[in-house]
Amino acid sequence: MRAIVLMLGLTLSGCAYVNPLIEDFNIVSVEQEKVLGDQVAGEIRKEMRIVSDAGLNLRVRRLGERLESALPPHPFDYQFYVVEDKTPNAFSVPGGGIYVHTGLLDFVDDDNQLAGVLAHEIGHMYERHPAKSLSRAYGIEQLSGLIFRDNKNQFRTIAFQLAGGGFLMQYSREDELEADALAYQLLRRSGMPTNGLMRFLIKLNNLYGSGHSIPFMSTHPPTPERINRLEIMERTGGQVISQPVRSI
Repeated sequence: MRAIVLMLGLTLSGCAYVNPLIEDFNIVSVEQEKVLGDQVAGEIRKEMRIVSDAGLNLRVRRLGERLESALPPHPFDYQFYVVEDKTPNAFSVPGGGIYVHTGLLDFVDDDNQLAGVLAHEIGHMYERHPAKSLSRAYGIEQLSGLIFRDNKNQFRTIAFQLAGGGFLMQYSREDELEADALAYQLLRRSGMPTNGLMRFLIKLNNLYGSGHSIPFMSTHPPTPERINRLEIMERTGGQVISQPVRSI
């Protein structure tokens, strides 16, 4: 059996976890994640309507590619899609696929807010949070049996569940806060305003109230907590006093 990979990300600078052996647990290799990502993309095409509007796709792709170009070397070729859904949300899947809801495009005030959300999803992908979430959801024994035997039928089952959102919602609190921190740094590196994600969350919080009442964000840290952390980053140039943020 292959060794278990405990992914600690790139150049840690003190980012704390409640339990590193659980939070950063990942037994999915990069190549396996790419295969799984292809399966997930196929299922998403069956379950959701991919929007073909050239203007909407160009808007998202230009911002996404600008942000991606500011990343250090990374193993995935990020792909950006627009899908028909009224909720102001976006999601990422294993292997580099990032999907933006039409409801998000209608909700944001400007491209800086949209870029903030995209940067957050790119942060998830850069740290391989979808694969880590899958590893945590299945556990080492079950997932190693499925992946290491290259069971294509089981891959399709996992892909279907991922496309349905089941495991994508199982990011940890630390995953979400880490993606926020990386989003801030990525916006800064790309030369874009760093307050886009914060402004988006403030607008979302004003509309829905407490983060716990936002249905599609029920597993995220409370929105006011995320806003507060981003406000601190704005004041300190990217640092959170209680928890140093890794650099990219």
